[in-house]
Amino acid sequence: MNEIAILTRTDETSLSPEDRANWKADIAEAIDRLDEKERLVMALHYHEELTLPEIAKVLDLSISRVKKIRDTTLQKFLSH
Repeated sequence: MNEIAILTRTDETSLSPEDRANWKADIAEAIDRLDEKERLVMALHYHEELTLPEIAKVLDLSISRVKKIRDTTLQKFLSH
């Protein structure tokens, strides 16, 4: 399984309370560094649980563009 797949399937409930707090702080810090479109895609996908086609419709983008933004943003998370 590649790193993006692992990141998208992280089960935060399996973390210790301290690790969970650190994980959430790291995610919040990483999100703060994103540009507006990246934040929107990530929030719509992971918080609002919209599908890529739904996000594409909301943001008036192609599905492939939304997927690219999501994947590039996950790579940013992995590189920090």
